[in-house]
Amino acid sequence: MQNENIALQAKVFLYHLNNSNDENGIRRYESWTLQQVSEQSKLDIERNYSPTVSTKVDPKVMEEFSTSVMQNLKAQPKINVSSLFTDVLPGAEYIIAFSSERIRR
Repeated sequence: MQNENIALQAKVFLYHLNNSNDENGIRRYESWTLQQVSEQSKLDIERNYSPTVSTKVDPKVMEEFSTSVMQNLKAQPKINVSSLFTDVLPGAEYIIAFSSERIRR
């Protein structure tokens, strides 16, 4: 049951990422960066980049959630991600996607 819940949450995250990709006109050559971050790091990224997509994840299932997101991203060539690997950071509460080319001015 827990694995199904994680897979569903990953699909919802990707749904929002796909919508943000379309709504903000992210071009093929622009890529998204995915990171596991703390709340403060999330706020810093949101302050410096636009658009961002994030979700809060239970730290106990962060690794499984990240793996599920990455597996689903491999199947979606429409969303260009700079790396299909994220480092597992102890204490990370959020997974965030942002376009590093789109700095907020």
